Amino acid sequence: MKKTILLFFLFNFQFSILNFQLLQAQTITPFQYGLREAGSPEEVYRVLLRTHQAADSCGGTVSYAGIDTLRLAIPPEAQSIPLQQNNDFGGVVFVVNNNAKNLFLFHYTPSAMSLPVEDTILLCRAIDSGDFKRHPLLGEGNWLLHIVDSTLWVDRREGHEYGHYREDIMIVHDGVSHDTPAMPYSAGGSRPSLMARRLDSTAMSSFTFGNITFMREQSSSFATYLVRLENLPQATLRNIVTVTPHSQRLAANDALIYIYNSVDVDIDSLTIWGTYSRLNHSGYGILMGNLRNTHIRRLKSVTDWGVFGTNNMVGTTIEHSDFNRFDIHCYGRDVTFNHCLLRNGFNQFSSVFGTISFHSCTFDNFTPVYIEDSYNAYTHFLLRIDSCVWRPSAQRYYVFDCGSGVPRNSREELRTASLPTIDIRGLEIQTNKGIPQVELFHLRGRGRDMHKYRDAPHVELQGVVMEGNRGTKVVKSNKKVGF
Repeated sequence: MKKTILLFFLFNFQFSILNFQLLQAQTITPFQYGLREAGSPEEVYRVLLRTHQAADSCGGTVSYAGIDTLRLAIPPEAQSIPLQQNNDFGGVVFVVNNNAKNLFLFHYTPSAMSLPVEDTILLCRAIDSGDFKRHPLLGEGNWLLHIVDSTLWVDRREGHEYGHYREDIMIVHDGVSHDTPAMPYSAGGSRPSLMARRLDSTAMSSFTFGNITFMREQSSSFATYLVRLENLPQATLRNIVTVTPHSQRLAANDALIYIYNSVDVDIDSLTIWGTYSRLNHSGYGILMGNLRNTHIRRLKSVTDWGVFGTNNMVGTTIEHSDFNRFDIHCYGRDVTFNHCLLRNGFNQFSSVFGTISFHSCTFDNFTPVYIEDSYNAYTHFLLRIDSCVWRPSAQRYYVFDCGSGVPRNSREELRTASLPTIDIRGLEIQTNKGIPQVELFHLRGRGRDMHKYRDAPHVELQGVVMEGNRGTKVVKSNKKVGF
């Protein structure tokens, strides 16, 4: 009996040692792949690529323990470095030079497969109701469902050669989704196509990326973007600092962080010092598209252009942040700003539904809402402002700035233009003598015909307090609006 017990404990002890060795073997470091021996910044990049590829092949993680700063250069044969499910860089500073090609340094982009669509009408009903039980694949298991409406949402963006296709993203569990699209698909004209990613237990756990400082060297002639993420059911990005120097060669088309087709994205403590942009050149710090339930906290951004460039967003919350611009260029629902400092810019929206709300925010030389009229999609939403401070300027002295009114959209949902309802419950307006008037609605363009809308612009005002120049007038609209 004693011999049996002893053998049992010996077996379990040996098994525990084996498990420990296996776990240790799956924690990989760049030192194992030649970091100490790397003789050039290009070789440092190659070491990192080999390290992450090895972790990918064994399902392991990469540890950056013992590393303070990595100077690397992008070689001509470079490819984006694959990430793992959990990526903690331990506070490492990456200093990158790139004279080879535009490239995302890191990526995590699990693939999705195309699903057949047999009956468009039934599929539109399924999307609106969240009932996919009849679908041969979606009826069982967990799925990340990516929906693209193949019928153009916006026919043609004014001044451009392209229109806009709306997209939605949902989680489906055993044929049921509790998510709904930003706008119904059964209203008429929609032709949805489907992409889907099957989610196992590993995929359902949260992807993490953080504790990294990313610096781009001024001598670079090509752009190195930090990370590209796609098709994720959960993602957490935390403690990230990016630094971009002034560059005449790269003054456009930036995309430091790229996140598409994902749900439950949480970004916390992100600092963006500069992008490859100028006041007259687009170039975003964060590109996001087709996201649901996005939560951003403690963002600090100093950029010439807007830090955000987004489309097809449902349920976005930004808190305790300091930035100059948030965009939903086209199609979205429900945006919330809490305890934010918004300055020297504007928030740009088009085809947004639901509620855009600001709570305990400060607007400093800032327009809370500008309707981007080139997309020709004037939709009704509730604009709510609660317990905020507004410091208008001679350039930005309106709460809501509306485009000039272009020919009406042929899409049924957008055919008749609408204005929002404005609900202000607590707004301290701080003005000086150079601002004789502030406006709740500012309508651009000339002529009454350009301002005909389906809905009267209802305005609810409570708790509005004037500070500074008490002679400043508060007017509802700078132009008459026809209905």
